[in-house]
Amino acid sequence: MERTLLLVDDEKNVGAALERLLRHDGYKILHANSGRQGLEVMAQHEVGVVISDQRMPEMSGVEFLTRVKELYPDTIRIVLSGTGDFDSVTAAINQGAIYKFFTKPWDNDTLRVDVMEAFWRQELVREKGQLLQQIQSANELLAQVNLDLAAAMELKDKQIDRAVHYDALTNLPNRLLFLDRLDQELTRAQRDKSMMAVLSIDLDRFKQVNDSFGYPVGDQLLQAVAERLNSQIRACDTVARIADDEFCIALTGVKTTHAAGDVAQKLLDAFAHNPISISDSEIFITLSIGISIYPVDGVNTTALLKNADAALHQAKNEGRNNFQYYAERMNASAWRRLKLETELRRALDREEFVLHYQPKVNMDSGKIVGVEALLRWQSPQRGLVAPGEFIPLLEDTGLILPVGEWVLRAACKQARAWLAAGIPDVHIAVNLSTRQFKQPDFAGLVLGILKEYGLDPALGTIELELTESLLMNNAEGAVETLVNLHAAGIQFSIDDFGTGYSSLSYLKRFPISSLKIDKSFVRDLSIDKEDEAIVAAIIALGHSLGLKVIAEGVETEEQHEQLRKKGCNEMQGFLFSRPVPETEMTDLLQNGKKLQLPQEA
Repeated sequence: MERTLLLVDDEKNVGAALERLLRHDGYKILHANSGRQGLEVMAQHEVGVVISDQRMPEMSGVEFLTRVKELYPDTIRIVLSGTGDFDSVTAAINQGAIYKFFTKPWDNDTLRVDVMEAFWRQELVREKGQLLQQIQSANELLAQVNLDLAAAMELKDKQIDRAVHYDALTNLPNRLLFLDRLDQELTRAQRDKSMMAVLSIDLDRFKQVNDSFGYPVGDQLLQAVAERLNSQIRACDTVARIADDEFCIALTGVKTTHAAGDVAQKLLDAFAHNPISISDSEIFITLSIGISIYPVDGVNTTALLKNADAALHQAKNEGRNNFQYYAERMNASAWRRLKLETELRRALDREEFVLHYQPKVNMDSGKIVGVEALLRWQSPQRGLVAPGEFIPLLEDTGLILPVGEWVLRAACKQARAWLAAGIPDVHIAVNLSTRQFKQPDFAGLVLGILKEYGLDPALGTIELELTESLLMNNAEGAVETLVNLHAAGIQFSIDDFGTGYSSLSYLKRFPISSLKIDKSFVRDLSIDKEDEAIVAAIIALGHSLGLKVIAEGVETEEQHEQLRKKGCNEMQGFLFSRPVPETEMTDLLQNGKKLQLPQEA
């Protein structure tokens, strides 16, 4: 940075002498002939050092330099004076107005050195000032950073606290926060000797919404449900999302047990009569609710939640869209279900599942034309367990996926064994669940298993049976999967036809080969004209679409004859054979057993 020196003297020869002495030291030298003019120059230039004569008209050197100190405190001030001015100059030095003074005449070398030191001092003072300014700015920045950091940490703490205690999807309290609030309310209820209630809530058939509309719509539905639940309770009560489609409500200050039931019914009505609108769809959702009451059904959070959950399961068993109060017998039922689930999870690894086979018989020839593979559980503790006792639990727990794959493999293995034994034209029908059918690349899984056992799909050795609800819940996806499998030669039957929600427009699109009339229509066929009409309509519908029609649950000769006369193609039922183990089915096939047909008159 350029060093600027101001020389102030009313005698030009003095200023000139000083310039000759100092100009070789690299300074930019400015001149003024009075204190007033010196101040004007300094207003226009950044002066590092000023040398002023003491005796000048208008204002003395000390007065001038004192003014400079006030206006430009970083400028180094030097005065030239005669010996007679010593007292006034000394006073100015003591007051800090002047850095140094020289007497006339001066010593050239000393003056040069002192001027140079004055600039060093001025630069040091300036650097110190800049450093102090930087330190101050840094301190201010640090203080701001600390404030920002503290604010960010406070925000982060709030975010962490919210993430820990609130459900991200619905913004409701989560299980952790609900348990904490329930503990607090229980403490208050114990102190006040009052009652409170816990409502355990589950959305009925919520999985069907996810399967039919997709998970984004399912998430929007959960958000709408949370909002509606919140709108139906008091501010002093707490509603929380506990898991997936499960919610809990803590009702405080309950006067009677019936009051909790009134709230539950209010919630049921709020959903059952008012669909939830999402995009262009209106979705009806119903609730199942279980209620436990403090202190009747428990005195701590664990007992109240467990008992409310047991009541919830009872509400589901009662057909859903209802509420149930806890009763002690419910825990025993829940325990039995849990025990059954535990045994089921081990059953596959322990090879406790077996297949039984029920023959399908041609109506006209009486010959066996195929079999249906039916899953059975041979439990070491329970014996042979009926399908109705464990298959719904397989569906609920998701175990139907590995078990369903086992059924398909076991059927393929049996088909290969029968072919190796010389039994021709083996056709085994395997039932599919909705969960199996919705697996990614389910077609690839089926064809891979058939290939593993050396079975050609085009020969019809393995057929697949689907329910109407399976097809209708995801019609577009179902068509794609069916087409891929059908292209490889797989045949399909619609099981329990007439009990679901079929659409003829969709039915035409599905590559179906046969319809199976549900046994509920066959049971009273001989005595119920409505059932007779329904059966006749299904047979006519199937034949008009080029489909084979099979009747299930045929137990009497009268049923068989009526079905045969109406054009039904095949039957299965106790009239010919109940489902039998593999060895008995093998005997039936090898011996060529036929259904005894009535003689024509």
